[in-house]
Amino acid sequence: MKQLQQRNPKIRKNQTKIMNDITIRQATEKDATIVAKCVLAAMEILDIDASIPANMEKSFQNLKDATLDNTRLYSCKNSLIAEVNGDAVGCLISYCGDNYATLRKRTFDILYEESGLDLRNNPMETGPGEYYLDCMAIKAKFRGKGIGHLLMKKAIENSEMLGYKYFTLLVEKYHKRLQEYYAQLGFSPIENIVAFGSEYTKMEYKL
Repeated sequence: MKQLQQRNPKIRKNQTKIMNDITIRQATEKDATIVAKCVLAAMEILDIDASIPANMEKSFQNLKDATLDNTRLYSCKNSLIAEVNGDAVGCLISYCGDNYATLRKRTFDILYEESGLDLRNNPMETGPGEYYLDCMAIKAKFRGKGIGHLLMKKAIENSEMLGYKYFTLLVEKYHKRLQEYYAQLGFSPIENIVAFGSEYTKMEYKL
């Protein structure tokens, strides 16, 4: 995506530095652990580098199992993996909003039944015509190297081939530096919403 690269020369430089080591690929069932950890990290429940506490082991196993179900939002099918020297170091979960309402209901109903986490009354994050960049997490050692940008770029390239030209994401309202980062990539704020117990700014990018 030329527009993303041209708007942030610094990120382009970081990409060049790690380009020989990094691979962005589709997640497989072998990536269930990092995909599940990406979900928890995005919800600020547990950092992607953290070990799973004993009291969360059952819930985490349920979440891992859910990543293998293509009828849920947080599936390996909807996930990209960043790999450095053969090790998975980051993950992005993204999907089109066309069937979001149906998949969200199934996902959140089962999540509530399995873990007691109730997300069912959150506002709709996306909808028809949008391609939604939902959850992203990078291991601490590899942050600040442009890996997140490469994951987003790949997701947008893939969805562009499917005909999507409108992309959205949420960023916490207090996280000004992250909002500035997305603004440098070409995203613009469009509205504020309250979800998952926090205030978020919804941002959009149009081709």
